[in-house]
Order: sequence, then C-alpha cells, then structure tokens
Amino acid sequence: MLNLIFVLIATLLLTLQWIKSIRLRSKLPPGPSGLPILGNVLQLPSSQPWSTFDKWTKQYGPIFYLNIAGQDTIVLGPHKAAADLLDRRANTYSDRPEYVVLNILTGSMHWAWTQADDLWKRQRRGAHESLGPQTAKEYFPYQETESIILVDQLLTDPENFLEHFQRVSTSLNLSIIYGWSPVLDSTHPTILQIDRYNHQILVSAMPGNFWVEFSYFNWMKYLPAWMCWWRRDAEKKHSRDSVMLQGLSADVQKRMEAGDDATCVAGKLLQNAESSTEAAWNSASIYSAGSETTAAAQLSWFTLAMILYPERLAHEELDRVVGPFRLPNFDDHEQLPYIRATVKEILRWRPAAPLALPHRLTQDDHYEGYFLPKGTIVYPNVWSMHHESELYGDDAEHFRPSRFLNVEGKVDSSIEDTKDEGHFSFGFGKRICVGRHVANNNLFIHIAYLLWAFNITAEVDSDGRQKLPDPLNFDDGLTTRPIPFGCKITPRNADVADLIVQAKLERLGVGEGR
Repeated sequence: MLNLIFVLIATLLLTLQWIKSIRLRSKLPPGPSGLPILGNVLQLPSSQPWSTFDKWTKQYGPIFYLNIAGQDTIVLGPHKAAADLLDRRANTYSDRPEYVVLNILTGSMHWAWTQADDLWKRQRRGAHESLGPQTAKEYFPYQETESIILVDQLLTDPENFLEHFQRVSTSLNLSIIYGWSPVLDSTHPTILQIDRYNHQILVSAMPGNFWVEFSYFNWMKYLPAWMCWWRRDAEKKHSRDSVMLQGLSADVQKRMEAGDDATCVAGKLLQNAESSTEAAWNSASIYSAGSETTAAAQLSWFTLAMILYPERLAHEELDRVVGPFRLPNFDDHEQLPYIRATVKEILRWRPAAPLALPHRLTQDDHYEGYFLPKGTIVYPNVWSMHHESELYGDDAEHFRPSRFLNVEGKVDSSIEDTKDEGHFSFGFGKRICVGRHVANNNLFIHIAYLLWAFNITAEVDSDGRQKLPDPLNFDDGLTTRPIPFGCKITPRNADVADLIVQAKLERLGVGEGR
C-alpha cells in the first residue's frame, strides 16, 4: 500500500511538472526538442559535453534551454551572455543547485558546492583572506621548493612525468594549506584518504549518478534512511571523513599552540573562524578545489602543448633573464612576460573545467527577451568562450602564448570581462575562484623551472617517426586532463643536474620529506 501511494504521488508531481513546462516553453530560450517528462535527458552527451553544447550554441544562439527531467537548465555560450548574467547580475546568479548526496557527504560544509547562505559567505571570506594576491606571496617558498623537487625527479625518472606532476600538486596543496613538509611519496596514507574523499565528491556531483538529484525525483530526499542506500552510504562516509579532516586542522592548531609559525591557510583560518569545525571544512574545501583544478592537470596539458608546439621564445627569454648558472625564482616574474603569457594560454587552451560549475537563479529573470524561471540551473560553457574568434583570433584552437603579449612584448590580459586574467577558467561573479592567485603562481614557477631545465619533445618510434598525442583526447570528468601519453624530457645543458642537486640540498638539507 505504501509503495502504491509513493507511485501515485510521483506520477502526480511528474504530470504537474510536465504541464508547467508546456505552458512556459514559448517564453524560454530556444533549444533542442525533447521527450515528454524526461525532456532532453537522453540527448545529453556522456563524453565532452562542452563540445556538444558548443555545436548547440551555434545552432540555437548564445543562450539555449534544456529540460533535464524537469530541471530548467540554460547553457551560456559566448562570454557576453555569461558576463551579463553571472557577473553583472551576480546577486541573482551566485547560488548553486541543491546537491542532496554531496551535501550529506560534506555536512553542507564544502562551500564550493553549497548554496549561497551565511555559512558560505563566512567561509568564502575566510578563504579569500587566506589566498588573496598579497597573502599568496607568503607561499612562494613552498612553491619554489616543490619546483626544485619536481625537476630533480624528472632528471632521474623522466618517463613517469605524469606521476611527478600529481605528486607536486598534492604535496604543494598540503604545504600551502596545512604547512606540511614536502611529500616525496604519493602513496602516503593521508594523501590516499584525502584523494578518496575528493573522488567521492566528484562522483556525487556528476549529473545522473543519483535519481534524487533530478527535479522529478527530488521528493526522494524525504524518504526514511532505511529506504535510501545512498543516504546511509553518504552519512557513513561523512562521519569517517570528518574525523580525518578535523584531525588535519587540529594538527595545525597544536603546532601553533607550541609556538610554530604556521604560515599556511589552515593556520590563518583557525585564527579567524567562528569555530574549529568551520575552519577544518574550509581548509578541506580549498584543498579539494585545488587538487582537481591546478598543477597536475595543467602541467600535463603544458607538456602536451610543448610536444605539439615546440617552444623557442620561452627558452630564449629564460636564457636572457635567468641564464644557465642559477635557477628561476619569483623575483624574475616581471622580467618573464612570455612565461606568464604561457600560463594564461594553458588555462585558455585547455581549462581544467571546460564546462564550468553550475550556477542557480534565486529569482525569476529576463534576458534578451527570454524568461528565465527561478531555480534554473546555468552552465557557462567556458570551452565556447575560449574559442571565440572575436576575442582570441581565428587560430583559437591552437596553442599560442604570444596572443597575450602586446607589440612591446608585455603581458596584455585586458580581454573584456576576464578580470585581467585573459580567460574565463576561474569562473564568474561571486563564485570566481578565490585561489586563482596561488594557482597562477604555481603554474608560473613550475613552467619556468621546466623550460629552464629541459627540452620537452615527442617520443620517436623504431622507424624514427614522432609519436604525437591527440590534444582532443580527454580523460572525461568534471575536471579534465589528457589521456596518458609519452614524451622525451632531456636536460638543456650539462650543468642542470648539479644546480638542481645543490638547490635541493639548500632547501631540504638531506632531502627528507614526510
């Protein structure tokens, strides 16, 4: 009997939603036609959705509509539509969808995914204070140390460069956020625990993984726990992960109480947060965002770009400014415009999230004559924006750092609505990435070291032919990286090894990490 009641309720809700969607359809933006009830669910691509959405933008216009099983959804193609709505109407467009399972996993404490409530405002303010442009300079020593370790590992084991990129990303996050010493082993138990936690978040955020996330089935969140395996599983994982994440923050607190200078994000958050729990989850949120969107993925794309677009100008700049007898450092930043342009071009050419995280309307709105209902989910298609010929030229599909340099050879990132970044990879409005200054610095110093130390070229087969990777072969997910590929990494001169060994000894003493 109980099951029959649930079926009847569900049928009634579905019917009402369908009738509502038919009434509104003429006022909504254009888009592909779908099925009754299910809408466009079956038309959604399982791989590289940004590419399909780019084609639909060309077909339907700068803003198009999708019905995802009852959920009103729009996709923004050109940058103007995204800036008009997400930046200039940020008060209406800064919310997130209600991620039922993800919020159980995190106790609604992971502010990158939570809706725009008071907790979100406090945590984001704390993150901004800990990662702002001036504070980011405090982390230069961590970043230079990790770059030294990275090139040292590549000298001795260049074939496993992708593993070294993952290590440097993880270790640097732990250093900046929790004040750890460099981690030389990527199988450290705590790293594996945190990576498992991150993976759970990404799985729960993937559209379609849980029926309860669809509008037509959102009523399932009110069912008792004994009827919902996904609720029981998420609650169990939340309890386990809370102990780990609060333990990481508590370790920083103990070091601070012992008189250590905790120059790290967690230390700053603990000093200013309303509670240690908020500080712990804020630190964890920053770690989670950084681990998926910065060094490992972007360095992989950088290496692939160096194979397909052999570099000469960057080497010439480094030879002129740095020379062969010392390593680059952040004091060279202003004198290395081509390296800085390379950072911008990597983030434009292959953004970590080609389809940015969704926003949500908090009230009804109108745009370009279309009605956008309250609760509509908005996806900015960064991939489309980064291929606009009006902004980046007719060669936007190619990797060309010089597009960010003016005629005087200085960095020019004044592209409209990019907030002086030159690209849209860091998001929009009040949801713009608070860690973008640290991310830019990470890539700058890593790329400067890699190009100062090495030539990066294609593998060659037994017949002497180059084995070129496919730049459109993505490892799919909410964030992307290239499918594993091979390359040849060789020192640029005979002195590189000695200089790296000396720098490593100066930074790490005997070279021990955790």
